[in-house]
Amino acid sequence: MKQTLRVVSVYPNFANKGGAQNVVLQLADRLNEGERPIVMCETPKMQVVADYRQRAHFVGFGYRAVKRLADENTVFISHHRKCTTLLVLMQQVLGKKLKVIHVAHNIFNNLRWGCFFPRYVVAVSNGVKENLLNYFRVPENHVKVIWNGIRDERNNRNVKEEHGVIDILLPGRICAVKQQVELVKHMRGRLPKHVRFSFAGLGADEVLLKQVIMDDPQFRYLGFVNMSEVLNRFDYVCLFSQKEGLPLSLIEGCIFGKPLITNNLPAVLDVNRPGETGFAYADFDALLKGLNELPLPGSESYMELSRNARQRYEMFFTEERMIAQYRELITEVSENRK
Repeated sequence: MKQTLRVVSVYPNFANKGGAQNVVLQLADRLNEGERPIVMCETPKMQVVADYRQRAHFVGFGYRAVKRLADENTVFISHHRKCTTLLVLMQQVLGKKLKVIHVAHNIFNNLRWGCFFPRYVVAVSNGVKENLLNYFRVPENHVKVIWNGIRDERNNRNVKEEHGVIDILLPGRICAVKQQVELVKHMRGRLPKHVRFSFAGLGADEVLLKQVIMDDPQFRYLGFVNMSEVLNRFDYVCLFSQKEGLPLSLIEGCIFGKPLITNNLPAVLDVNRPGETGFAYADFDALLKGLNELPLPGSESYMELSRNARQRYEMFFTEERMIAQYRELITEVSENRK
């Protein structure tokens, strides 16, 4: 009887919470069939976030540990290009015994010549795939797109009462890349009176965001929130970043049937289908014009967008769908069919 495959996950930093860390642990847990997963990292064990430390067995990342864990029934899934590059170099010594999958979560435009990728690469969106092909020159037949999936946590808590105001949630790390400050600068004093923005998250630009919002009642900063607890209070979910890998916050919006407001980045459009699940705009001026024309909650056009958003989640972004695709790829890697 064939031994069950073991998946060892690799990501360098678990000293703080983040979307990448959450996905790493989600996959580590689900792909190891109830066994306590092994996660390799560069963070000293006692500096790993306490919540994370309870969910996996953390091992220091290095050649000796990799060599000890590598066998014919183990597949390493690396979620960071530096770690992947080192694993590919270790492959030259350990040979077929070291089976590696790289998961690319974001778009990069640096260090092309310092990165090495294995035969099996996962891109979490079509935008990330384009980056791998066009910038890093990874062969197209080496790349498989597997969209991130999220567990369905839709609930009926904290449901907003309709009062003629459109409440828009913009969740995410508060930083220049996510453009919260730039959005406020463009919109302050120009928003339709019935539209309000709330910003959720932590990050380097928190103080600056509070300063540009000041006492404007059409903008609020919420800090860190539990998305499943607050989404029912909002009518739309918005994201207007400079770049994205695959925006999990938009998928969470779809779970709750919230129409989406975004720009037109390729990775964003993997989730948001303009005219079907929400609206996409080329720039802030187009966004401002669109905000004046948003369907009101409860209207038939709004309800159709809401139904389509939920349906898109059920078709493409469930956790079960993601796990099934990873398991298929892991089997392929273990059997080395290509």
